[in-house]
Amino acid sequence: MSLKSRLAADETLFTAWSGVPDALTVEIIAKQGFDAVTLDMQHGGHHEDSVLRGLVPVLAANKPALVRIPVGRFDMASRALDFGAEAVIAPMVNSVDDARQFAAAMKYPPMGERSWGPTYAFPRHGKGDHAEWLRDSNQRTMAFA
Repeated sequence: MSLKSRLAADETLFTAWSGVPDALTVEIIAKQGFDAVTLDMQHGGHHEDSVLRGLVPVLAANKPALVRIPVGRFDMASRALDFGAEAVIAPMVNSVDDARQFAAAMKYPPMGERSWGPTYAFPRHGKGDHAEWLRDSNQRTMAFA
């Protein structure tokens, strides 16, 4: 069950928060009793490579992954989704323009400007049809600001 559907069902969820950019540490966290795992690029030590490597054990544990991107780095939102995250947290969205940029990076056209490239996410989420993936992605992914 996706993160979005669980939240829509009014389920209370607890996410582990990882600031340590180490896949083994993330794997240990993912195997605990948390409902989801968040990888923190804003205040934590995670960077693009550690997010890619850290999402592997989270998804292998069949848990939703969230990524908190650095302030103003909306380009990292689409990268996090391409890597397999279900949700992205954008800190310090302080203007309408910030919100528009973030939303555009999160969704494929016509809802946004995200470009095609889910090299990692597509096979990890078990979809076999690219058109179906494109339709479902805009509905499944979540943006938190």
